[in-house]
Amino acid sequence: MTRHPIQVLEDGTRVYSNGVRYKPVPKELRKNSVHKPEDPRAVRFFDTWFLPLDLLGEDQRQMPATRPDSVAYDHMTKPKRCRCDVCRRPEAKRWKRLWRQHQRQMRNESSPSANT
Repeated sequence: MTRHPIQVLEDGTRVYSNGVRYKPVPKELRKNSVHKPEDPRAVRFFDTWFLPLDLLGEDQRQMPATRPDSVAYDHMTKPKRCRCDVCRRPEAKRWKRLWRQHQRQMRNESSPSANT
């Protein structure tokens, strides 16, 4: 941006206040092409242009069916390497740990050495 007056001639040539002339090169003749997409919603991050994703609206989306945590807790009696869908959930590791702690506490409370 400049504060000095810029004259624009009929052919598109710009004449600056110090006498320098600049004629913009048409897109077809440019050596370095413009990589900006035509979509006005495009966003540039460093050298990469990103286009927004077309997502479904809230009323069109469907959430997957869920199981209550009590089902996961009751399922912990299965073997350690069980590969069912309940055991593969991310929360299963936490529930298995809690279940094992609870089982240890129950065993320790019921053992005769703990009462003496």
